[in-house]
Amino acid sequence: MRLRALLRRLVLPPVAAGLAVSGLALPAQADALVGFPVLLLNITDTVTVLDGQSKSVKFDVYNLGGVDAKNVVIGFADGPGPVPADLGFVPPAGCSVTACKLDKLAAGERRNFSFTVRPDVASKTNLTSHFDVTTTVGGEEHDKVQLTVVRTTKKGVDLELADIKDMRLNRGQSADLPVLVKNTGNTESGPLGLVVAAQPGIQPILNYRNCESDEDFGGIVCVIDEPLAPGESATLSPATPAKIKVGVDAPGPVDYFTGVVAVGLTDKYVAAFAKRNAGKKGTDLKLQKAMSVAALGDDIADGLDKGLDDDLNPADNLTEFMVKVGRSDADSKAIGGVFHGTAGDEVTVKVGTQNLGPTATVPLSTKWVGYVHVKVPANVRLTEVDKMCLPGTSPSKVDLDGKLDSRDWVCLVIGQLPKGGKSLFAFQAMIQEGSHDAGFVQVDGGVQDTKHKNDRAALTVDDGTGGEGGGLAITGPSALPLAGGGVALLAAGVIAFRFARRRRIVTVVE
Repeated sequence: MRLRALLRRLVLPPVAAGLAVSGLALPAQADALVGFPVLLLNITDTVTVLDGQSKSVKFDVYNLGGVDAKNVVIGFADGPGPVPADLGFVPPAGCSVTACKLDKLAAGERRNFSFTVRPDVASKTNLTSHFDVTTTVGGEEHDKVQLTVVRTTKKGVDLELADIKDMRLNRGQSADLPVLVKNTGNTESGPLGLVVAAQPGIQPILNYRNCESDEDFGGIVCVIDEPLAPGESATLSPATPAKIKVGVDAPGPVDYFTGVVAVGLTDKYVAAFAKRNAGKKGTDLKLQKAMSVAALGDDIADGLDKGLDDDLNPADNLTEFMVKVGRSDADSKAIGGVFHGTAGDEVTVKVGTQNLGPTATVPLSTKWVGYVHVKVPANVRLTEVDKMCLPGTSPSKVDLDGKLDSRDWVCLVIGQLPKGGKSLFAFQAMIQEGSHDAGFVQVDGGVQDTKHKNDRAALTVDDGTGGEGGGLAITGPSALPLAGGGVALLAAGVIAFRFARRRRIVTVVE
C-alpha cells in the first residue's frame, strides 16, 4: 500500500471526526444542537497478542452530546458473562473486572482508559476470543464494540505511540510534541515514517531535510532511516524536536484535533522519498534510542529478522490529542434585504450573515451551531426557500410540520466563515396585496460575537420594481437534509467518528 493511501485511511477519518467534535470547547447553550448526552467509544475492534506477552489496549470515551452524562458505566463482558479468565484481562486502573463507573462525563469531555490482555498459552480455546466493551448512561446503552483478541506466534512489527496529553495554547504559541515510539513486536521495523497532522488552525512545524508536506491531508511526513528492534523505544532527539503552532488568527474556543502516526516503511518507499527530496538542505529529524535490545532478553533478541509483515496492531500506531485554544472575537453582522416589486410579482431576496472578524468563526458542534432567524414580512407568500432553512426560530425550536406559509425560519450556518466571509440564504416569494409589516434577519454569533448592535437587519418590501431580487436563481449553500432540529448533523458526526474507530490500516508501504 502506498503511504498516501495509508494516511488517508489512518489520518483523515480521525480528522473528520475531529471536525465533528472540535467545537466542544464551547460552553453549553440553551440552543445546543443536541440536548442530550451521546457517548461514543474510540477503540479498536481487534488486538493481536504475541504468545507469552501482554498487550495494552488504549481507548477513549467521548460525550458528543450537548449535556452532561450521569451514571456512566463502561462494561466489559462476554455476552452475559465476564471476560474469559484465560485472556488474562486486567481492567483499567480504578475499575473492576466487569466495569468502570463514572458519576459524570461532561458535555464535550473525553476520558482515556487502558486495559491489558495476556492470553494463557496453555489454553486451547483462546486462539481467537471475543468480548464486548459497552457504554451506558443511566442503564441505557449508547455504544458497543466487540473486541476480538487473537493469539499469534507469527513474527511481526508492532509499533506503539505513547499518549500525548491534551494541551492548552494561546494563539501564536507553539509546543514540542513528546513523541515516544516503541516496537513491541518480535521483528525489527523498517525505516520509520512519522506523520503529524492537524485541523486548520494548528500548524505542524518540522522543517527538516527528511520531512515533506502532503497537501492531501494537511500534514507532514518525515522519513527516519532508523529501524527499531523488538522491545526498542525511541524519542525524538532534543536537537530536532517536532513542534505544533497555533495560528495567530486561529478561532476559538475550539479543541483542535491533532494526530501523530508512526509506520514502518519499505526500502522502496524510502528510496522514492529520497529521490523526491534530493538536494534539499538542512538538518535531519533524528531519533534518540531509549532502550536496548539486550535489556529484553535473548528470547526476543533472537527473533530479529528483516521480514516486513503488516503491523500486528495498527490502531496504536496513532495517538490523538486536542489542542485547546481560547475564545477569539468574530463579529457576526446580519445581512437584511428588500423584496422589490408590487402585488403579484414573484421575486427573490438573499439574506444571511457576514463575519467581520477579526478571526474566523468556530466550527459547528453538537453544543452550538451558527444560525440566522429570518422573519418574513407580512403579506409575502413564500414559493421556495433555501434548503438550509427550516420553519422555526432556532436550531432547537423548529417546526418539522411547518409549511411555506410560516413567517419564521431558521437557517443554519454550517461552514466556518473567514473574516469577511458571508453565508447567504435565498427566499423566493410572491408579493400579496395588503400592508407589508417589516420582518427582520437576526444572527446568533455565539460566544465569539460580543458586538450586538449589528445582529439584526431589516427585511422589507419595496413597492418599486427591479433592483435586488426580481427572479434571481436560488443558489444558496449546498443542500443538507435537515430534520429533527439538527439531528442529521449529529448523525454525520457520529458516522465520521465510528468510521475513525473502525479504521483498518497496513504499515508496510510499497
